[in-house]
Amino acid sequence: MKTFELIDSFALSVACAKKYNNCAFDGCFYYFTVKCCCQIIKTDCHFYIVECYNTWKEYDCICYDQTDHCFWATTKKYNNAVFKLNCNMCEIDCITMNGYTDFTGDITGISYNCCNNQLVLSYSNCILETNKETGFSNLLYTPNGFQITSVLSLCPGLVISGIYNNEQYMFILNSDSTVAYTEPISNELQIRNILFNPCVNDDNYYLELFVLKKGCYPYIYRYQLFLNELPFEPDECNFNICSENCCEQENCGDPCTSILQSIALVETEIAHILNCEGEKLQKIIEESTDIDVIIGVNKEVNNTICNISQLEYLLYLKLNALVESGICNGVCEENVSEGASKEGSEDSPSSGETIQLTLQELSEKQEDSLKPENSTNTQKVVLDSPTKIKYAKGLNNDTTATITNSKNPGGKDIRV
Repeated sequence: MKTFELIDSFALSVACAKKYNNCAFDGCFYYFTVKCCCQIIKTDCHFYIVECYNTWKEYDCICYDQTDHCFWATTKKYNNAVFKLNCNMCEIDCITMNGYTDFTGDITGISYNCCNNQLVLSYSNCILETNKETGFSNLLYTPNGFQITSVLSLCPGLVISGIYNNEQYMFILNSDSTVAYTEPISNELQIRNILFNPCVNDDNYYLELFVLKKGCYPYIYRYQLFLNELPFEPDECNFNICSENCCEQENCGDPCTSILQSIALVETEIAHILNCEGEKLQKIIEESTDIDVIIGVNKEVNNTICNISQLEYLLYLKLNALVESGICNGVCEENVSEGASKEGSEDSPSSGETIQLTLQELSEKQEDSLKPENSTNTQKVVLDSPTKIKYAKGLNNDTTATITNSKNPGGKDIRV
């Protein structure tokens, strides 16, 4: 029986994905180094971009250290150095390898050995085990006639990829570094890294190959790993990488929710800034009688508000792009309806009537609110059943709408 079997593949189809060079997995997120660029891209478990980190160097290979909760990365420029990165991808340390130095070429792979808290590095002609503190390196394995292209520590064993007679293979090595299993891999796939993922919530364990299809198109190829067919028993520490607070949570991988949450967070910060600016203006008026000082502070506050107005417009563009993408179709109507039905207050509609606010209407509302209006007006909106808030053209932040329906004849004033 096979030790592993191809189950699925995932095309990394975002705009910058063609520049992905190598990757790491921390149990929740994937981290991709980028070719010819000082950046590391963080994606969620469905490969949607979560964050982009600017880095000090153009890193090549990368791995996650679950003991120190950090990352280790290499560069093409230095083949005898490994750089330690914190979770914000800031470089915080560096080790220079010593001891065994009979290696050639660039570092082709890096992995963390959780059994003995050391790093495993591969070159085309050897695999080394390196102490994280001193950099002292021991020789683990020398290939017999093939070139090593990547390495994964699945302690006490190893999984490596390599090229033999112009054909590509994956090898599983015993704890004594002898080859126990060989599996051919299509030459169409250039293997850049091998990951172990025990965190998919389906009671299976997977090897994930980060590959460049036809030399340029990045994919994740997921292989089911049959543990009972391995020539060794993986240590429990290999499975401790998983976290209960990432991909198992309700909204993991939902780009609609993630983007809306990011907009809401920025709006919260804007509210705090505006509050501080108001307090600043109030304080200077109370404490100073110098008109020039007051005018100076007023100009500063005005500049801040102008900058915030530009930021608000950018948030509008972000929201509008989200609407046009269509990825939130049906999501917000569902969530808002559920939230409204849970209110249960006297002023709320009855259970048969739910307030629905679509992203399109929210976008139109924000667009209209950006248009200058000098007058304040009051408008009465009668809601049909099922209740739906409709923002009429021309309403802005100075408009008061009175909402009424057959269940609430008295109406309720809201600011829109």
